[in-house]
Amino acid sequence: MTPRVVWTPVAEEDLEEILYYIAVEDGRPETARRLGEEILAAVDRHFQSATPGNRHSAMPPDWRYLKHKRWLIAYEPIGAGGTVHRVVDAVRDLPQQFGET
Repeated sequence: MTPRVVWTPVAEEDLEEILYYIAVEDGRPETARRLGEEILAAVDRHFQSATPGNRHSAMPPDWRYLKHKRWLIAYEPIGAGGTVHRVVDAVRDLPQQFGET
């Protein structure tokens, strides 16, 4: 059975903003398309393999993350699947990204 992975509207918006910036602002639409596919595939592989995610002190305690290149995909494990809550650039200020100051 395929694990059920749900993306929150915030996570979808995060990914769209990242891909928009790369495609339009950086002028690299093919790179953006490829990165979007890679991130979605990385999430699918992660949940298919049932690999435990990493914890980060800036995230809520029940969240985990996986990293793809320079992006962190923050999710909450639920049974065999999970909910993707955020997609953020790992070089950004993570406490600020997750509501801590």
